[in-house]
Amino acid sequence: MDGGDGRVPLERGVSVPGGGLPDPALRAAFLAARYGTAGSGAFLDRERGGGPAPDWAGRGWGVVTAWNPAGQPRGRAANEAAQRRLRAASRWAFREGVNGEGEWQEPSLILGGVRLRDVVALGVAFGQAAVLWGAGQRVALVWLPASGVEAARVERWWLRPATAPVTDAR
Repeated sequence: MDGGDGRVPLERGVSVPGGGLPDPALRAAFLAARYGTAGSGAFLDRERGGGPAPDWAGRGWGVVTAWNPAGQPRGRAANEAAQRRLRAASRWAFREGVNGEGEWQEPSLILGGVRLRDVVALGVAFGQAAVLWGAGQRVALVWLPASGVEAARVERWWLRPATAPVTDAR
């Protein structure tokens, strides 16, 4: 359902352009990352299944971080200061989360009861390349515009608990 301009409405104020995907290496890193809490993680997967949704994946949840804006490494002190500002800016209940592993492991906030446009706005405000937004096991990897919240590129995925078997559907 396209409004004639190549954008598919998701929610009032947020749309999906018909354009391409981000840098392949950055996209691969986001797709391979583990998301969630230290005790309840999940990966993105093309297939549904592998067990129940993680306990943090309720109705209208989002994952956002302030670390390493635009996927560019930044010093620990600057990242920690930005993450404190993100916590202060959140108007939603949140759990402390973690994205990625190894050198790209970074703290995140898992927001509960949040709308897509609000997660997008936070991600844009903190210079992020992408955020996650979902309901239960259904999740959108939302690639953010460089400025403004007028359009975002969305890829639809499922959450696969970190303990579930891997499918090769990616």
